[in-house]
Amino acid sequence: MASTAIGERPDAPDESAASEHTAGRDSSSAYRWYVVGVLFIAYCFSAIDARVLTLLVIPIKQDLGLSDFEISLLQGFAFALLYSVAAIPLGRLVDRSNRRSRIIVVGVLFWSAMTMLCGMARSFGQLFAARIGVGIGEATLSPTAYSLIADYFEARRRALAISFYAIGYPIGGGLALVLGGALLTHFTKMGGAVLPWLGALEPWQLVFISVGVPGVIVALLLLTIREPMRRETTSAAQSDTLSIRQTIAYLLAHWRIYGMLIGAVSLIGMLSIGVTLWYPTFLVRTYQMPIAQAGLYYGLVMLVCGTVGTIGGGWLSGVLMRKGRADANMRIVLATTILKAVPLIVGPLMPTAELALLCMGIGTLIGQGAQGVMIAAIQDVTPSRLRGQVMALTLLCVNLIGLGVGASFIAAITDFGFGDENAIRYSIALSGALLLPIIVTIIVAGLPSYRAALGRMGQQ
Repeated sequence: MASTAIGERPDAPDESAASEHTAGRDSSSAYRWYVVGVLFIAYCFSAIDARVLTLLVIPIKQDLGLSDFEISLLQGFAFALLYSVAAIPLGRLVDRSNRRSRIIVVGVLFWSAMTMLCGMARSFGQLFAARIGVGIGEATLSPTAYSLIADYFEARRRALAISFYAIGYPIGGGLALVLGGALLTHFTKMGGAVLPWLGALEPWQLVFISVGVPGVIVALLLLTIREPMRRETTSAAQSDTLSIRQTIAYLLAHWRIYGMLIGAVSLIGMLSIGVTLWYPTFLVRTYQMPIAQAGLYYGLVMLVCGTVGTIGGGWLSGVLMRKGRADANMRIVLATTILKAVPLIVGPLMPTAELALLCMGIGTLIGQGAQGVMIAAIQDVTPSRLRGQVMALTLLCVNLIGLGVGASFIAAITDFGFGDENAIRYSIALSGALLLPIIVTIIVAGLPSYRAALGRMGQQ
């Protein structure tokens, strides 16, 4: 198939050599890692604001009289709905903007305000609308962060840098459960509170308000990020940003590569997000574990295993690339997908909560190894001027399929398949058994096209 040349040519200079010079003019190595650190903090707080609802399922259900499926809409569809729609124009804005960090600043302030509005909701409709607002704000973060990191780091270090940013999600998700559980316990002992202008608020509402407040500090940190020079390989790539129609045409011209990459990451997200959202509830229902205890233990699993796994994947990518494995990122994604299958499927079926958590810890440790390198794999085959839009389209699919469907997929099996909320353990196990073989098949089928794309980009 003929390739569409956008910012690439067969005789283009090696990206790593050219980009070292560019990076040197931009900033020191220490400053580049400082940028990653600030973006990591923003990602942590985005995960906290998005995921704290996971621990509040039971009190929200009791207070508002909701079903599992309605809760799944709040966790997934409401958040993903306009997150996905907003991602497209935001991705184009990222590709055109010379002040990319300011986009995130506005997003942080908006999603933090919407998180606090979640705490003021008194009906399903109000909470649904506020969750949509959180999604819109958080849509600014990852496309912009990936674009910045890709311009600050050359190819052989990019996966590690993205992995350090990516650990913000498991750390933030873990903190959402640990801190959320502690806050819920504290506010429950208080019996809620009566605030000026807001009136009486339930403990779960106070948790939302509390986790939304620190967004102002995060926004101030983001203001310290300087705009890096964009990494380009030809003068053609320095022209105006391509339209969304041209971007889609580029993806269609390379459909085998992006079909594999976007398809795999979307289904991986569907499984991991769905399991993550329902595992604390599974622990409470199946083993009668107190909510705060489930949040603490599962939060620690995400914090420790998620962090180690994500950094380990980025480190392994660098090792393999130095040994000449240009396709290291997708090799890691394939290996982790295969290896995590057993602990993820059998974990929910364990006779004790301790064994279920152990299996989840192993699955998280292995599975998170793919998180940063999967995004790096997409960056590696995408020209710089298209990265914002391509990542926006990728995140659209990840959120519509991964978050929008993932949360409801497990809930639908529970509510409409088994018809018993205590059968959630079987729904979680079944979701892994169904999705993991499909993901492996997609990756294996697309690897030859991925390797060919790396060759065209001058990385092998």
